[in-house]
Amino acid sequence: MDSRILETQAITTTIFADRRWPPETGIGKVQAELEARLPADLKIVDIAVSGRIGSPVSPLSISRALSGRGRRGVFFSAGFVPPLFSQLPSVVIVHDLTHRRFYGAAKRAYYDLVYKPLYRRCSAVICVSEFTRQEFLDWSGMAPEKVHLVYNGYEACFREDGPAHAPGYPYVLYGGNHRSYKNLDRLIRAFAASTLPNRGIKLVLTGNRNAELATLADHLSVGQHVVFAGRLPSEAIPSFYRGALAVAYVSLFEGFGLPIVEAYACGVPVLTSNVSAMPEVAGEGALLVNPELVEEITQGLDRITSDEDLRARLTAGGRRRREDFDWDTSAQRLWQLVKDAAA
Repeated sequence: MDSRILETQAITTTIFADRRWPPETGIGKVQAELEARLPADLKIVDIAVSGRIGSPVSPLSISRALSGRGRRGVFFSAGFVPPLFSQLPSVVIVHDLTHRRFYGAAKRAYYDLVYKPLYRRCSAVICVSEFTRQEFLDWSGMAPEKVHLVYNGYEACFREDGPAHAPGYPYVLYGGNHRSYKNLDRLIRAFAASTLPNRGIKLVLTGNRNAELATLADHLSVGQHVVFAGRLPSEAIPSFYRGALAVAYVSLFEGFGLPIVEAYACGVPVLTSNVSAMPEVAGEGALLVNPELVEEITQGLDRITSDEDLRARLTAGGRRRREDFDWDTSAQRLWQLVKDAAA
């Protein structure tokens, strides 16, 4: 029999996907990991949505791209944007609700007036932590049986074996962007107040030089000890984890906190926050601090770089916890939810 006929017979569900997320973004990586594990009976069709993802008319753009697709299949987005209207069932992943918290009153009103009713029309919403799921349920009023937990995984390149960044000095690593809620100003203040600079330990931040943060570091007389690593290629990031004494991720809010899991995968202890999803994701592999108290962050930096018994306990706890973040397991559950929605 013609292989094309066999392929057609094997496919039972067509997924019409919004695939605009750039591959270097967090959501782009989630999209790639899920698609790499697509079951044989599913087929993805890129609906080629036009316009910017974050545009206020993005839901309308999705609906236009779905026009004429009929009633068979399902719409799916690894991001958070549902269609304005559609004849197809819709499944989207909500990674967090940071847009409502940290992006101003206009964005919060837009979410409340536009996104909330659109989410309620979805067949399923997937959240990446139980914290995010509960926050989403409280905000949206959506039926709990339609809102599901599926953890993120971590990329295979994050592992303990492999080259380690060796700049000639010990360092604590922050991996992420420089948005205000990442709390980097307090992290730098805590670093300046800690024993680390006098011990020759530097603070390395991924991303290009941030003038505001660099000025703060200079003002605190630790400018020479704060290093901006620049925009790193994806393949270089694991080596920065492996070379670090610890990872400091004291954000004010996270819907998941992927750098915590990436550090665990590389066998590195973590200092993180005791708020939002971070304690849930961290489990027993991290030292938790109040991210609003510079003194606690300072003490945490000192302890996690000097207390060898603590470092050993955290590293062992991280190795156990990382087993819960497996893309094979997560993808299997997610695609089954998509199939259920299509049915």
